[in-house]
Amino acid sequence: MCTVLLRLDPAADWPLLLAAVRDELTDRPWEPPGEYWPQEAPGLVGGRDRLAGGTWLAVRGGPRPGVAAVLNGSFMNRLEQAPPGSPPSSTRPSRGRLPLQALTAGVPDAAELRAYEVVHLLVADADGARLVSWDGHDVTDVEIPPGDHIITNEGLDVAEDPLVPHFAPLLGRAGRPAVADDIPGEPIPHAATAEWWGDWVDLVRGDGLAEDDPRALLVRHDLPDGRVFGSTSATLLALGREPGQVRMDFTGTPSDPDWKRVEI
Repeated sequence: MCTVLLRLDPAADWPLLLAAVRDELTDRPWEPPGEYWPQEAPGLVGGRDRLAGGTWLAVRGGPRPGVAAVLNGSFMNRLEQAPPGSPPSSTRPSRGRLPLQALTAGVPDAAELRAYEVVHLLVADADGARLVSWDGHDVTDVEIPPGDHIITNEGLDVAEDPLVPHFAPLLGRAGRPAVADDIPGEPIPHAATAEWWGDWVDLVRGDGLAEDDPRALLVRHDLPDGRVFGSTSATLLALGREPGQVRMDFTGTPSDPDWKRVEI
């Protein structure tokens, strides 16, 4: 699974705060955030999946900061997908292209999404957020209201996912990031990750849950074929209203994080 912890607060200095954990096969090659798509999506920054060439989370700076991220649909939906006439999994386009398209050409329509495997596409900026989902049967497009939200492979704020009721109160208690007056001598946005993000850094550590706990944010599963499926990276992202007002921090080792600031 993958998880996005999201806060939308229109009145805040930074109206959008996001913590995202990517879960994937640990031997699947990837690269840390950069500008990898100068022709297809100039100016977008994101980690790159080296097999398919796309990304799980893309960020747009410039005059209209924004973010788009994909989460695979739930396992049960994948089992039930494949309606008559649908293309086989091996011929479907990579979902990693969706964040790039969403931030450049716009969110694909329902007909386009049906060509993909089941997916949730989050698109957000300082003015709001929406979650577009394809579950193998229907495409839904939901405007996410202000407040704290958790998106998993099951969808938006799905209480039946054990992670959601465990982490919802932790997210609710997470304070806002530091602003200029909070750290004397450290003007925004140049403070170190732990100083600027505060409680959000602790939140992404996973609350001490075991990696095989059904509630876990950071996971590790040993598969029968000898491969490992686990949490391979984490991102902290804040978007403001002003041009270029973006703060992004990234770690490729979320279980023992070494946070790095990403220039946008």
